[in-house]
Amino acid sequence: MHILVALLSYLIGTIPSAYLLVKFRTGKDIRAEGSGNVGMLNCYETTGSKGLGVLVLLVDVAKGYGAVMLARVMMDNEFFSAALAGILVVLGHNFNIFLKGKGGRGLATAAGVSLAINPITLIFWCLMWLTGYFTIRRNVHVGNISGTLGAAVLVATAPTMIVRWFMQLPCDPLSQHTMFVMLMCLQIFVRHLDPMRELLNKWSDEPDE
Repeated sequence: MHILVALLSYLIGTIPSAYLLVKFRTGKDIRAEGSGNVGMLNCYETTGSKGLGVLVLLVDVAKGYGAVMLARVMMDNEFFSAALAGILVVLGHNFNIFLKGKGGRGLATAAGVSLAINPITLIFWCLMWLTGYFTIRRNVHVGNISGTLGAAVLVATAPTMIVRWFMQLPCDPLSQHTMFVMLMCLQIFVRHLDPMRELLNKWSDEPDE
């Protein structure tokens, strides 16, 4: 059954909302536009439509939430199955076999996963995103990296009582949850390496004041 959960979750993750909506709206292949990322931000930048960007966001959040909830129903709220579904749905979104390995960065899908397993991860991510965005550089990718790394650290170090209070299903030992969050954040971090590399190169080329 775990194999079935993993397969279904990956397939749910591969539903390419940004690709399909941009194709329908403009006839363009989002993989060849802007950053080439198959996600909400590039959808908005490619089409100029906030409504379309929000729709992609909602669909991608629903993918993450739906995959985990399906696993919870199939496996009677077993944490391992829910975590497996969460990791595989993000993997399917980020590395879509039907789009030749292209995909999004996993943020919206991971948010849906967090809502279905433990919203504290999403809360920590938002707090650290705001911190990184406003205190380092007002750049979305800087915020994304700050949120992702910060959420992983905070989940690992937060008092057990707080983490358990937000848990949506039984998890014992809690170290399973910590490992799950680390693996999910790792996938997001990997997909942000290219934009961060570009930013670092851009900043290094800026003249000193």
